[in-house]
Amino acid sequence: MYKHTIKYIAGICLILVTGLACEKRVHGYLSDNIFYQVNPFEVQQGVTTVSGSLVLNGSSAPLHVELAALRDAHGNNADSILRTPRSIKTFKGTLNYTDSTLALFNAKLNDSLVRPFNIAEIGGRLQFTAATTYVPAGSYNMDLVVSNINGEKFLKNACQINITPISDPYKINYRRVQLWDAGKTAPVTTWDNDVNSAIEVQYVSGTAQAAIVYKFVDKNGKVFNPKQGEVKPWGGTVPHLNNWAPYYPEIATDSTLVQQLPYSGLPFPYYATVKLENGGTFTDGGGSCRLDYQILNSTEANPVKSMTSLTYGITSGTYYVTVYLKNLTHR
Repeated sequence: MYKHTIKYIAGICLILVTGLACEKRVHGYLSDNIFYQVNPFEVQQGVTTVSGSLVLNGSSAPLHVELAALRDAHGNNADSILRTPRSIKTFKGTLNYTDSTLALFNAKLNDSLVRPFNIAEIGGRLQFTAATTYVPAGSYNMDLVVSNINGEKFLKNACQINITPISDPYKINYRRVQLWDAGKTAPVTTWDNDVNSAIEVQYVSGTAQAAIVYKFVDKNGKVFNPKQGEVKPWGGTVPHLNNWAPYYPEIATDSTLVQQLPYSGLPFPYYATVKLENGGTFTDGGGSCRLDYQILNSTEANPVKSMTSLTYGITSGTYYVTVYLKNLTHR
């Protein structure tokens, strides 16, 4: 009886061991709920932006990520838009006012070919570069294949990407309007405050050339005509547009001053110190671009000075700057 019992127990153990040996082992874990914490993900054109990694939800690491598809808002393939390498400019040396020709300017820059969008193979971090300046604003989406030791899963519409125009492409540092004495040696007015010189700036990205376009209007909205000499550089020891960008001529039209810039995508001004027509130099610290112009043909008998200072965040488009001289009346 005892021997039969031993044999019976041994048989049961053998069956259990055999069953366990045949059972397929499961390695690791891959969640059905893997996602990006920030979705939709906002990206400004031309601004380097990086997301967080995918939320693993307990999945075994490392998580491998493969881009399966990119689509625009209409469902069209957007791979060529977001993944084609584009040329962007980076500094390889410090620019200064002695780099006053296009050849000298370009000698201080590197041309780098980079994709607007990359995705990290481990973890799935989204990486957007300055080359997104070439990507049309709009909504995009993507499919991913994620995998780990457990297997793989397909993530449809894993993240919506919203490419938007840069929200803060410029900064107005200060603006002034002053009456000066006849010899332009000293101001003779208390107008020297921001209230009397409002500025409106419109930035249009992706224009055929990079440029800054200035317009001066009186309190009634009448435009001063630079081509007829109603707006001209103040001269002396203060700068105008062409001092900051001597690579192209400053063009006077019947309503605007137009200064073309090298199409680089880089912040402007390129340097803090400029060379003036009298051979001297002028420094405007803090990355700002001070401009001093004389406004003529107003009802004021004394010389009128408009002084503005702006910083431009990206030079791959056109800035339209309108200066409203609220205390002036055009003749």
